[in-house]
Amino acid sequence: MRLSDSGEKITSEDIRAFEQKFSLVLPEDYKSFLERSNGGMPEGDYVFEFFDEVTERTNHSVIQEFFILSKDETDSYDDLESNCIDLWDDEALSKDTLPFALDPGGDYLCLSLGSDDYGAVYLCNHEYDDSETGYLVKSKVADSFSAFMEGLRLDED
Repeated sequence: MRLSDSGEKITSEDIRAFEQKFSLVLPEDYKSFLERSNGGMPEGDYVFEFFDEVTERTNHSVIQEFFILSKDETDSYDDLESNCIDLWDDEALSKDTLPFALDPGGDYLCLSLGSDDYGAVYLCNHEYDDSETGYLVKSKVADSFSAFMEGLRLDED
């Protein structure tokens, strides 16, 4: 997958600083992705499928953009840190759920950092709250970031 509008090149030290700031540990496959590309917008429509917990049926969406890990403090809409802070402070996501991308409908693709499903990828629907937790409703997309990336297909339509 080719990405445009990626962030500036980052190092493992930049990632470690982000992890330390928020007391979390990112999955290795996601860290490798950040070091290679540091986010950006896919060139083409890359589709992924998932079982939608809201509609209770198989659904699909596309990646609009991957968030960028910025070295500078920024409040940009595509900044990983800003999105984390906004969604955690608003209590839309738990602090063991890391938003890493957006789809065109404004839903977040997130990594689980929780012990029971560490590294799993979820689509978090920005329009629906889970009645038990109060967080955005999560629909599982893949067991890992690598599996998510491998499952993407270019929409030829």
